[in-house]
Amino acid sequence: MNAFVTVLSTELMRRLRSRAFVVGLIFGSLGIALVTRLPAVLASMSFSQMHEVALAGPAALTEPAKALLERDGDLDARIVPAPAQPPSAAMLRAWHVGSLLRLSRDGNRLRVVIYAADPSTIELSAVRGPLLPLDVSLSAHRPPMQLREDLNFPVEVRSVARFQNAAQSEAAHGIAYLLLVLLYMLIVFNSQLVLTSVAEEKTSRIAELLVASVDLTTLLAGKIVASTFLAVLQMGVWMIIGAALSSGGSGTSTTGFDAASLSAIPLATIIGFLAFFVLGFLQMAVLFAGVGALVNRTEDLGAVSGPLFLPVIIAFIVAIVALTNPDAPYVIVGSFVPILSPFVMFARIAVSTVPAAQLLAAALIDTLCVVLFALAGGRLYRVGMLLYGRAPTLRQVVRTIVGIHS
Repeated sequence: MNAFVTVLSTELMRRLRSRAFVVGLIFGSLGIALVTRLPAVLASMSFSQMHEVALAGPAALTEPAKALLERDGDLDARIVPAPAQPPSAAMLRAWHVGSLLRLSRDGNRLRVVIYAADPSTIELSAVRGPLLPLDVSLSAHRPPMQLREDLNFPVEVRSVARFQNAAQSEAAHGIAYLLLVLLYMLIVFNSQLVLTSVAEEKTSRIAELLVASVDLTTLLAGKIVASTFLAVLQMGVWMIIGAALSSGGSGTSTTGFDAASLSAIPLATIIGFLAFFVLGFLQMAVLFAGVGALVNRTEDLGAVSGPLFLPVIIAFIVAIVALTNPDAPYVIVGSFVPILSPFVMFARIAVSTVPAAQLLAAALIDTLCVVLFALAGGRLYRVGMLLYGRAPTLRQVVRTIVGIHS
């Protein structure tokens, strides 16, 4: 036990003082801050052609059209003098708009001609829907705003799932996506650090000194526990920064989620994220440590780590799909497959109600896989740390994993 504590504390202090960890923590925090605040910054600086329109025509049409577009269409409309000729792109730029809506009467109907600098930015529904009361008012001879109230009959949405309203559902999907990205980043980054750490110790011949004084099983366990602790520490720092910046100091989130929606996210989502993060990280860490012990040159790390990251990439892609279709058969199956399970099951937890039996089964399978991966990785680690010179053959690796001794 004393040896394990010594290895754990030494590995923690070494990693905490390492340049890679400090740089990763700082740049990761900056990345989280950038992702959190970038949408609001771009929204405040950008010029959206879809939301800036000019209106030209008789005042009896342009005045109510302006009120309808700004209230129901989320458009910034301004009334301009009707040009004698079709407007040019330079004229639209002078008005600081992306399009001009020329309004006129065609008998008892409204006629709208849109002159756009970029027709691909125009959504006809964003114009036709809000101006419908004005069109009907021309034939019904009623004020357009009164018709708007008549057409705005109440529609109530009642949820039959875990979310009470659309805001909660949107917040859950958005937060789940961000947490999945965070999960992917942490597993990839910290697993790579485990791989690099083991390979550097071996190639620098430090392993010979370590093996002489510490049991290899204790050494591997200390490295894995230290890496898990540091990964959780990184995750906590990044989540705190993201939560602080997303609120922007007010009740409204800069990422589009209000405070009420964020507070309605069930605690089970966070607990599930933490649990499956630890299980997923342990699976990858023991594999990376075992494979890293087989590397004789640091130049080979890229070739070795590439195939190991492929299942993680697949798991991330399946999890993103699971956010929109959590009950698809292949998604349900994927939530029980090792390495895929931590990503996919968390996505299902975040956006749907997963039966307790499935949660327990996935957790047991992942835990069993951690044990099996630890046994396999431990054997590779034990053999690889003492193996120098020529790299082991595939047959030797397989025989080592299954415990066959020649």
